[in-house]
Amino acid sequence: MKVAILDIYSPRKARTSKDTNGGYGTVNDYGNGFVAKALTRIKNKSADWPPLYSVYTAAILRKNGYKVEYIKTDIDKLNSRHLSEFDLVLMTSSVVCHESELKAIKLLNPHIPVGVMGPFASSVTKPYIDAGAFVIAGEPEFYFLYQPELELLKKATGVIHRSTETKTFGVELQVGLKIDLELDKLPFPAWDIILKQFKPRYKLIGGSRVFFPLFATRGCPYSCRHYCVYPLQQGTKIRLRSPKTIVEEMIHMQEQFGASLFLFRDPVFSLNRKHTVQLCEEIIRTGMKCDFIIETHLNNLDKKLSQLLKRAGLVMVKVGIESADDASMKSVRRFTIEQDDQLRRIRYLERLGIKVTCFYILGLPEDTQATCIRTIDYSKLINSYGAQFSVFTAYPGTPVYKEYEDNLSTQRFEEFTGFNLTYKHKNISYEQSQKIMSYAYHEYYTNPKRLLKSIRGFISGN
Repeated sequence: MKVAILDIYSPRKARTSKDTNGGYGTVNDYGNGFVAKALTRIKNKSADWPPLYSVYTAAILRKNGYKVEYIKTDIDKLNSRHLSEFDLVLMTSSVVCHESELKAIKLLNPHIPVGVMGPFASSVTKPYIDAGAFVIAGEPEFYFLYQPELELLKKATGVIHRSTETKTFGVELQVGLKIDLELDKLPFPAWDIILKQFKPRYKLIGGSRVFFPLFATRGCPYSCRHYCVYPLQQGTKIRLRSPKTIVEEMIHMQEQFGASLFLFRDPVFSLNRKHTVQLCEEIIRTGMKCDFIIETHLNNLDKKLSQLLKRAGLVMVKVGIESADDASMKSVRRFTIEQDDQLRRIRYLERLGIKVTCFYILGLPEDTQATCIRTIDYSKLINSYGAQFSVFTAYPGTPVYKEYEDNLSTQRFEEFTGFNLTYKHKNISYEQSQKIMSYAYHEYYTNPKRLLKSIRGFISGN
């Protein structure tokens, strides 16, 4: 049986990722200013990788004896004739390519059975079903791990959950199936299948290196789940891969593909300090040489842990600062540490030679143009290696979406890029939000202090 994992994209000049933003995806279109457009082009050429769940799914399907091919294509280049050679198509889902994904389903239906997987389809099922596909809810790699028989899916309709009763949704499945979501049960991802189509890349810290994403944990208990999409599929309970398994995968990637740079895709790396320490110690114990990048909360990084992470190979930390305005932060239930403490921790990381990229959100519900400017000014004070300014978005499936569902300014999900204002803000218009975002990138990346810091970093080799 031949299975295609179809990764459909909308034609855009900006980098589109279906793995970021909890699997909902982002489109890194930073605005219309000269600097913003230049950064958009740089990002588009510098970072790209597929949804991680699709790589794990490919590995499981192949292990179960199926012939698997990964196909990444824009919707206007979709070759339905080639896809007719497959017995089943499994499509990745996202908010940022949603309408294109629906179009692809309609082009293939009813000639080829199509199943849709991923966090967005799990939250927004109806449009995919109406287009003629079935939806595999939850983490698809675990579904296929425990339901190896694909022949049943050729007649599937509706939503298929990890645990289902017999004759539900037109498919006869095992009754009372219990799914164990233990991460160590997953095989190593099948990157060799992906590499036949394209090569993952991450060039934002200089040079062109063999790069792969991976994860150490899933799940996030933080209160920002009010607007954050990560817990929608991964849950609020932290699940851990064993440090030994993680390092074995990293060594495997080095030996098979020559990997030298890794990006941990955990929602918040180092949530479990003991686990993080054990992982660092395992990397150091094996003597493997690699660099890695993490995304975490500054509250989790004290001096001792930062030093250990550096010894293990940490080269960049991505942290969410979000806003300099307390009222705006409280409006979305986002907690943070005091600004003085933020600066101290960032400066310490920099002294260790670890690059820091800070994330900021403009257009929070209580924001005004003045509070946005205050956030931009604060970003210039921090003056980290990198900064990303996005626009607050209420995503379907999150609690905050219910508050804004009747106040949306667009019905096209592909406009939910993370850099578009998609609701009618009480203080800021869409046009103003775009100007503020373009201004942010211009002010930050042409700041003389930042240029001087970049030159010093280049000279020192950092």
